[in-house]
Amino acid sequence: MEKTEDKEPSFKEQRIRKVTQLYYSRKDVQEAMFEFSKNREVTPRYFEGFGKRPDSLQYKGDIFELVKKGATSLHCSEELWEDPLKIVTGMNEEQLNEIRIGWDLVLDIDCKWFDYSKLAAKAIIEVLRNNGIKNIRLKFSGSKGWHILIPWKAFPKEINNVQTKDMFPELPRKIVGYIRFEAERSLKKILPEDFYKQFKEVDIKRGIKCNNCSEIVSEYELTDFFCSKCNMGEQRKLEVGDKQIFKCPNCGDKFDK
Repeated sequence: MEKTEDKEPSFKEQRIRKVTQLYYSRKDVQEAMFEFSKNREVTPRYFEGFGKRPDSLQYKGDIFELVKKGATSLHCSEELWEDPLKIVTGMNEEQLNEIRIGWDLVLDIDCKWFDYSKLAAKAIIEVLRNNGIKNIRLKFSGSKGWHILIPWKAFPKEINNVQTKDMFPELPRKIVGYIRFEAERSLKKILPEDFYKQFKEVDIKRGIKCNNCSEIVSEYELTDFFCSKCNMGEQRKLEVGDKQIFKCPNCGDKFDK
C-alpha cells in the first residue's frame, strides 16, 4: 500500500500553532492554568476537533505537552469534581451530584461590536456589585467577547436545606435570567443616543425563543463523518447550515460526510 504524505498545514494553522506554543511555553501561564484547572475537567481543542473526554491535568507540564501535540486551546469545565476522570457519558443526575463538589457561575458575552460588548460587561458587573458580589473575575475571551466568573466559594453551601452544589444547572440558569433582566435595564441608561439608529439595516435574528434565557434557539442536526483512509467515523451535532470542514484526528485527512 502506497504511503500518503501528510498534507502541509495552511499558513493560518502554522501561524496559530507558533503563537500558541510561544504563549503556553511561559511558566507563569502554565502555573495559573494548572492552579485554575484543579478539580475541573479539561479538554484540549485541536484544529481537527476536541480531545477525548473525560480528561484533566495531572502536572503543569501536561499543558505544553498537549500544545506540542497540536492543541490550540484548553477548555475547563465550570463544574468542580472530586475526580473529573470519574465522569461517564450517560450518568444520571443523582450520579453526577455524588461526584460534583461545586460549580462556578460563568457569563459569556459575545457581541459583534466590541464597544457594546464592553458596555454589556460593565452593566453586568454593576448588577453584581449592587447585589453585594465582590469576588468577580473578568477575562477577555478573544475576538470581541468577555467571560465574567463568580467562583464557587462566593455561594452559600445550602439554600433552603438543599445543597447548592446539587442545584446545577437549574440555579445558574435562574441567576443568569435575573442578571440579564437587571443588566438590560442598566445597559439602556449607558447606551449612546444613536444606538438604535445604527442597526436599521442590520438583519435581526428571528425564530423561537428559549424558555430559559430568551435567546433565539439554533437548529441542530446529527451529522455522520467517515475517514476512508483510517476506516473510522464519528458523529457530531452541528448547527443546520454549518459548512465547517473536519479532519480525521488520526491521519489529518478531511472527513467525508
